[in-house]
Amino acid sequence: MKDSYKLFTLQLVAHLAIFPMIIYAQWYHWVVTIVVYFLCGTSITVTYHRLLSHKAWVAPRWFEIVGTLLSTYIAVGSSIGWVATHRQHHRYTDKQGDPHSPNTRPWWCVQWFSMFEPVNVKYAVDLLRDKFHLTVHQKYFYIHAFIAFLLFFIDPFAVVYLYLVPAALVWNAGSAINTVNHMLGYRNYETKDNSTCNFVTGYLVFGEGWHNNHHAEPASERFQRKWWEFDLGYQVIKLVRKDA
Repeated sequence: MKDSYKLFTLQLVAHLAIFPMIIYAQWYHWVVTIVVYFLCGTSITVTYHRLLSHKAWVAPRWFEIVGTLLSTYIAVGSSIGWVATHRQHHRYTDKQGDPHSPNTRPWWCVQWFSMFEPVNVKYAVDLLRDKFHLTVHQKYFYIHAFIAFLLFFIDPFAVVYLYLVPAALVWNAGSAINTVNHMLGYRNYETKDNSTCNFVTGYLVFGEGWHNNHHAEPASERFQRKWWEFDLGYQVIKLVRKDA
């Protein structure tokens, strides 16, 4: 629970940083923010989600490490915490025990306060045995303190546009999958949960928005089923997987 409050505080600061971003940012600051959003957001879907949570594809070890560090940078939790929570979500989707279902609690709680749900690390025992992932998990907030101080030393405003605002954007994008994609959209498959596909989250959240497809086949690294369902994460996987 202590770490939950730390993550909440970090994300609260990230969301508040949107105000100085709106007031002071130049156009090139926004460009950098969007680039970081797509880089780290794509890293989460490719690494945290498809690789570590579902083992849907085989990646070179260097890519797993780099992808994990990029995902760590964006303040959505450690690989162990994220993976454990996501696996629990699939275990109890839209039922009691699902850590982030808008069907068992108000959608706004899922969107902004799901970090307060307890993390059951038994769902990520494989990562607990991995020295790299365990170290990142244990040192998670020290890593973020180092990032903030380093950026502040280089350029104080970089903390806003290069770190905090992208973190807020990725948090809301990822949370939107847990809210929007369990309430609004179309379904390609009649799954036992309320997962949907949604055009907005599909294109803006790196292919994650084709969520009903994912719940129908969680072990697939490809979320796209229809020709219009562009899956950015899968395009990255095709480039770097070991059998490419």
